[in-house]
Amino acid sequence: MVSMTAAQFNRAPSAVKRLVIQGGEPVVVTDRDRPSVVVLSYDAYLAMSGQPLITDMAAWLEMDEDIDFEPPTAGFGLREVDL
Repeated sequence: MVSMTAAQFNRAPSAVKRLVIQGGEPVVVTDRDRPSVVVLSYDAYLAMSGQPLITDMAAWLEMDEDIDFEPPTAGFGLREVDL
């Protein structure tokens, strides 16, 4: 498993992304010599969480139940123009 400091991560976040995708293993980011964050691929996250792969964004955003929502009116009224 690859490890790097928070300062290294902040300088080159895209390099961390490449390491994760190309290397296929998570990257541990340390803060004051203690692990603080783990960066892993989305596929690895799905495998760990047991969630299915999301291929259809519309289906992912779909809600299970309807919510009644009626926002209040803005309250802008029409008035005569003062010329």
